[in-house]
Amino acid sequence: MDKSKTAGFFRRYFAQVLDTFIGMSITIVPFFVLTFSAVTAYIKSPMELNPLSLVPPVALLFLMPIVIFFYSWYFTHKFGGTIGKLLFGLRIVDGNGAYIDKATAFWRMTVGYTISSTFLGLGYFWAFRKKEDLTWHDRFLGTKVLTVGKPIWGIVALVLLKILFIVLLVYFVTGVLPQFLSIPSVVPAPELGYTQPAL
Repeated sequence: MDKSKTAGFFRRYFAQVLDTFIGMSITIVPFFVLTFSAVTAYIKSPMELNPLSLVPPVALLFLMPIVIFFYSWYFTHKFGGTIGKLLFGLRIVDGNGAYIDKATAFWRMTVGYTISSTFLGLGYFWAFRKKEDLTWHDRFLGTKVLTVGKPIWGIVALVLLKILFIVLLVYFVTGVLPQFLSIPSVVPAPELGYTQPAL
């Protein structure tokens, strides 16, 4: 194996960080937006709450992990990696240098990642061994991650997404959250039109 073509730990790590930010962008942010809208509507008018307004955030919470898994699986066997890896100039290949097939991609993302996650993620840190730069799931399935380009686009995307999340966090803390907390939590009881008779 040509050591100069295998990706080291840090490049693979930052590619994974970028994939995490991408996943958060399409799952957590919409989930919180939909949940916040439903909760705000309930606080403003509990009697007029539409139970169907709770369906989108709950459905999103359960469906998006499945969607992300199949996206990662498809991109891995079709293009050699997820968007984060592609932008960082990485490709996942088999022992012959070809993109891994569908079955290998599936087992790599399930059993392989589980194996590497044991013992506090020791299997991932195994890539620090510069002799081969292989994680445990690479060894288990006969795969390797190659550097095929510069990581500049991955770095740019990672920085932009971090800035975006910081801006959204500041906006939520300084704008949305105070408005949410200012909504009265106690709804006044309706007047029944009853008056105390004069004695």
